[in-house]
Amino acid sequence: MMSDHFVRLCAALAAPLAAAVLTAAFPPLAQAAHPTWKVVFDRAEFVLSNAARPPDDTAGWKPVALPDEWRRTSPGISGQGWYRIRFDLEQAPRRMHAVFVEYRRSHQLDYFINGELVGSSRHVTATNTAGSLPGITVYVTIPPHLLHAGKNVLHVRMQATAAVAAIHGLGQVTFGEAREVRKGYIARIEHEAEALRSSFAVALASGLIALCLWLARRVDRVMLLLAITCLSWAFATSWQRPLRWVELPPAISGIPPVFLSYGLPAMAVVLCLRAAGLSWPIFERGLWAYLAVIVTLPLWGTGTGEEWRLVLDAVNTALLLACAAIIAFHAKQRLRWSVSLHIATLLVMAALTSSEFLRYFGWINPDSLIVRHFHVLVMIVGIGSAIFADHVLAVWRAEETNTELERRFADKTREIEANHARLEESIRELALARERQRIVTDMHDGLGASLVALLGHVQAGNLGPGSIEQRVREAMQELRIAVEALQPSESDIASVLGNLRGRLEEMIQAPGVKLEWAVDESPLIDRLQPTTVFALQRIILEAVTNVLKHSNASTVRLTAREHGSDSIEIRISDDGRGIGSAERGFGIGIVNMRTRAKAIGALLDITSASGQGTEVKITLPREAKLSTGADLSIDGTRATA
Repeated sequence: MMSDHFVRLCAALAAPLAAAVLTAAFPPLAQAAHPTWKVVFDRAEFVLSNAARPPDDTAGWKPVALPDEWRRTSPGISGQGWYRIRFDLEQAPRRMHAVFVEYRRSHQLDYFINGELVGSSRHVTATNTAGSLPGITVYVTIPPHLLHAGKNVLHVRMQATAAVAAIHGLGQVTFGEAREVRKGYIARIEHEAEALRSSFAVALASGLIALCLWLARRVDRVMLLLAITCLSWAFATSWQRPLRWVELPPAISGIPPVFLSYGLPAMAVVLCLRAAGLSWPIFERGLWAYLAVIVTLPLWGTGTGEEWRLVLDAVNTALLLACAAIIAFHAKQRLRWSVSLHIATLLVMAALTSSEFLRYFGWINPDSLIVRHFHVLVMIVGIGSAIFADHVLAVWRAEETNTELERRFADKTREIEANHARLEESIRELALARERQRIVTDMHDGLGASLVALLGHVQAGNLGPGSIEQRVREAMQELRIAVEALQPSESDIASVLGNLRGRLEEMIQAPGVKLEWAVDESPLIDRLQPTTVFALQRIILEAVTNVLKHSNASTVRLTAREHGSDSIEIRISDDGRGIGSAERGFGIGIVNMRTRAKAIGALLDITSASGQGTEVKITLPREAKLSTGADLSIDGTRATA
């Protein structure tokens, strides 16, 4: 089984190998098996005649070299002309033959073989030139029965058009077997078609890539303009053969070809100016207006004549050269490679755009390939590469800048954190220093004063046990107040008053006075500091002491409740004799109460009337803040701080 497969494989490989060897060893045999031939005619005869049929030998034929241009060989002539090419065949052909003209200079060419019409360029125009393929080639088949052994003659009738820029004449003619002649024709057509397909694919891919890059970084307007330029050219190409997918209405069918041939240079100039950093709004608006005029020329019934095409080629060439000169002149420093690439691209595009202009004046071979459409590839490769490179460079620089900014931000953050730590340490040290100073002051003014009074009492000889005990109790009370002010109160004013209640009961009940306690549950006070606790205790103790010393009251009432939503109200009232109208002046105790209330931002209100008792009201804000002043007024004997 395996041997059979091996034999078949060897036979399959040997057959084409043997054919190749025989073809190489015996080329005449190979040619005999498939005989093909062709010939290129570069000589012909010409006569100016309006005859409907090929003129005879008496018509005054003149020899001409091909390619022939009327403007050069016969300047000033117009109308209808005939070309004649005579050739011999050794035997009558059995296969189809063909005629191939490389470049068609007129829209009205008719081909005759031995007096019989075999084809016309008008049919070729209808089938081949629609779209961007400009119909530069003519291929006409010749049935074998129209050819015979011996002398044969090919007549070409040409009708000159009225276009100023038309190149009238006949190019070199290729004649031979249809299969061989068709190779050159297909190669030329495929070259044009593949160039169009390649340009479309490159423009579409470049436009989509540029659009994606712009969407990722929308500040780059040049990338957006590149995307619009490439996509618009690709879109216009998609309406042309061999890429056409739907027929356009006749009224606008001429717009895409005109845009493809003449619209790109204006957009390229705007693109290069933007990429080079030159912003000329008025000039750019003029270019966009010029582009609008170009694409709408077919709507006016113009733009298709050779004279218009010649003018547009000249204007576009001038625009491209002017843009290259502007960019080179305005370069503020030695040209960067991207700017140099812009200039080089504009120059190459100008050369391609001017090719038809140069062809008309005979500065390039009229039969050479039409290269105008290759300017889009040059633009994408040149200008597109420079823009992409600048975009990548800008992104890289932005990333480098972001990295540097992040590094600097991190350094500054660490520096700020270090400064903040030092500042917090300084604030803590300052707070401790102030707290120590406050404690020292409170101990000096409270406990120190009590001890000094006790010392003076002893030195005065007042050594009675009750007297000394009273002085010691007062000193101990001052010490408790100072210590309790340092205890954490958790911002609860009720706990502060609760700590004070034991001493108040002891003070009030000793002389037989009744204490009524009515402290409601109250909200917390923000940032209740020891300073506030100490001052509040001193104010309440001072108020109770004044009641016990001066009012002869039987009852003292202390209430605390929430006052509104932003403060707490504490009231100390009694049923004593009050302050009469003759006692308008305040002693040192009330002055101290007012000073302490002002220091903690509280409002002190004293209401009293003779024989009606006295009420001290303290309104303490829930948010700790310092008061800027105090106001003490008397109504009867009413004081407000």
